[in-house]
Amino acid sequence: MITVLIDTFYLKVAPAGIKTYINQLVYCSKISKTKKIKYIFSTDIISHNSYVFFNSNSRLIRWLFQLYYLIWKQIILPLKCLKHSPDILLCPDYVLPVWNLDLKKIVVLHDSLFWKNKYDYSKLWRWYYLKCINYGINESTTIVTTSEHSKKSLKKVLGKKNNIEVIYQSCHESNIKKKVEKNILHVGSFEKRKNIMILVKAFLKIKLNPLNKDFKLILAGTTNFFGKNSEYLSVKNFIKENNIEKDVIITGHVNDQDKNKLYSKAFLYVFPSNDEGFGIPIIEAFSNKLPVICSDIEVFQEIGNDAVLNFEKNNHKDLASKIELLISSDKLRLELKNKGLKRLDAFTNKNFINSFEKLFKSIV
Repeated sequence: MITVLIDTFYLKVAPAGIKTYINQLVYCSKISKTKKIKYIFSTDIISHNSYVFFNSNSRLIRWLFQLYYLIWKQIILPLKCLKHSPDILLCPDYVLPVWNLDLKKIVVLHDSLFWKNKYDYSKLWRWYYLKCINYGINESTTIVTTSEHSKKSLKKVLGKKNNIEVIYQSCHESNIKKKVEKNILHVGSFEKRKNIMILVKAFLKIKLNPLNKDFKLILAGTTNFFGKNSEYLSVKNFIKENNIEKDVIITGHVNDQDKNKLYSKAFLYVFPSNDEGFGIPIIEAFSNKLPVICSDIEVFQEIGNDAVLNFEKNNHKDLASKIELLISSDKLRLELKNKGLKRLDAFTNKNFINSFEKLFKSIV
């Protein structure tokens, strides 16, 4: 019997991507059919369902949280390892304890953004977080990432010879009945790399066509992503200056239930990001039978393959033309929906947990 301790602490605080990943990992571990692996979670999973994620505008509170996070990773979590004596510690949130514990360590590095996009984060914050990540990785640590694109990027920035395994994540299947409205949907925070301004500019352009007068743009995701990395205020001002406030709906953070409702009502999904490690909304949109338009960055071509319609990154005119094309072509929308459902075969729950369990067996 292999015992795996999964650190689920970040379920309490992650606003979107990592929380979705950990939720899926927990779910898949619970439905795993193997009897040779026992899963333990570092926190109470049930209590997280109603927990409001950590999201404060106060710099002091954010730093106090980071202090607590450091204490958790370097004191509380190691003590839990001593208590439960797992064979493997799996941390799906970038950071491992630095202790030389008598177990195997696996860390999930979702992307290389902290290394590459140094101007998107404060110097002190970035220095602190990268130290936490790097000190936890030693020669025997196994690194998991979410795409071949991220693997290639991490190899460049880490400067380490650790084995990096690519495991595609999965998403929950949608059971909500579709009630399609004329909504163009984007799910994600207002980080600058998400490139939401490009989407808003493209939407403004398509609204010049009277045939598109009934379309709405839904921007779902946390708005107070802190610091200079946030695009929220500039997007909000642009919307106001161009008198499209009635047509652009900013929801703020949405829980999973409300997010699924937004997907069920959407006409199409747009993902204009400049940089991602994976792009979970793509497969969430596939699961909800939505046609997807996304930028032509490398990782989206890997994940979306031929099931998405790509536009030239940072080109709002090209994005607008692709949106117009999908709106006007029933045939193309149906083709993309069908290709998306087929593409989901690469991102099943079974593949996700089987890949992890194969990895567990190989390192113990």
